Amino acid sequence: MLTKDFGAPYLGTQLADQLVDHIRTEGLVDGDPLPSEQEIARTYGASMRVVRDALRMLSQLGVIRTQQGRRSEVANLPPVAVRQYFRLLLDSRDGGLGDLLEFRRILEGASAALAASRISDRKLGELEDLLVRIEGADGDHDVSRSELDVEFHSGVARAAGNSFVSAIVDALFDALTREREQGLAATESTGGSHSTSDTEHRAILDALASHDGDAAQRLMMAHLDRVRASVDASRRS
Repeated sequence: MLTKDFGAPYLGTQLADQLVDHIRTEGLVDGDPLPSEQEIARTYGASMRVVRDALRMLSQLGVIRTQQGRRSEVANLPPVAVRQYFRLLLDSRDGGLGDLLEFRRILEGASAALAASRISDRKLGELEDLLVRIEGADGDHDVSRSELDVEFHSGVARAAGNSFVSAIVDALFDALTREREQGLAATESTGGSHSTSDTEHRAILDALASHDGDAAQRLMMAHLDRVRASVDASRRS
């Protein structure tokens, strides 16, 4: 069910943005249909011209497919292609891993500071649940510590409540998972313990729960600095 928003007058770009939110929140995937043009117009109070403008924009961006006489349907979203490109940068370019860790420091440090002022109790609970799973991951071979780690960091970034940050995190997911696999392997190869990461994650979450943006940013950046140091040490050995 689409959510009405009676704020600014609807233009094609505004409606297109709302439809992208609908695709995300409903978890629609390739091939799933959108509501009919008439339903969209009725729900948003938009004219058919504006609805068609919005659908045309989304079609040109590759977000949806349109066919005469049929409902528009979700296509392979652009982040899928961007994900593959970021993964290629990581795997095929010298210095790609270092560049990604450097970018994570920039993105996640600022996001953690912002998240501290915006995070909800529900999101704090979700991150707590993730930490518990991460802390127990070493004894459960069915659970990937690297994927849980990425979920935690992505959850913190999304808690900043910025749609551009969320989109970048989505597009980086595959590259981040690959980077975490390398980072965890580096920790093990240098004799490090995953408990250090667990402790650092817990401190970050405590700062978020206290709504202390300065501490959240400082702790996140220190955590990522240590990860990079482990990776660099592993490469030298």
